[in-house]
Amino acid sequence: MAGPAIAASAVVAWTYHSRGVRRDTLHTVGLVSPHVTRGATILDVGCGEGYVAAELVQTGAAVTMVDIVDIRRVRAGEFRRFDGDHLPFTNGAFDLVMLNFVLHHVPDERKIGLLREAARVSRDKIFILEDTPRNLIDRLLNRRHGERFRTRIGSRAPFGFLTHREWEWLFRGLGLPVCESRPVGRFSRAPWQPFARWAFLLGTSSAR
Repeated sequence: MAGPAIAASAVVAWTYHSRGVRRDTLHTVGLVSPHVTRGATILDVGCGEGYVAAELVQTGAAVTMVDIVDIRRVRAGEFRRFDGDHLPFTNGAFDLVMLNFVLHHVPDERKIGLLREAARVSRDKIFILEDTPRNLIDRLLNRRHGERFRTRIGSRAPFGFLTHREWEWLFRGLGLPVCESRPVGRFSRAPWQPFARWAFLLGTSSAR
């Protein structure tokens, strides 16, 4: 079972370290929150600084966070480091598993394994937000973004970006039905990162 998550009634106080981070966080929360019911259990895979999880707690959800490194700025509720391959939770432990801008940082040969793990620990849905390059400029910008993140976490592992069609093909091949698939505006987040982006909502029942 999942360990004690952030209590739905918890009051979490924090300060964003920049207006841009606040804007991007609230944008992500706005995309995922329609799929979150009050009291839902959520696993935030690759939680990063922890702002999205902290915001979702305020909606009445119980959120558990995992990442391969601990770079949280919001330290509220349960956090576990994991090896990037195996999520340390039982089957169907969460109502929703989310991976926000995570999969492109995962080495290509490990993407499928992590998706299978997400499906295993989710009893209902997976929400995925991804950079999905459409042209050469996108790919160059994405590559630069990925390399900067690799430097930040001290990793030399390869990484890769897929188009939204490639993601859909991969999801369906894993038995994960695509319940929702829609583009996200290039300038809806940081103006200096005008990446093509896509939001996916996947079902998990047929993957078992």
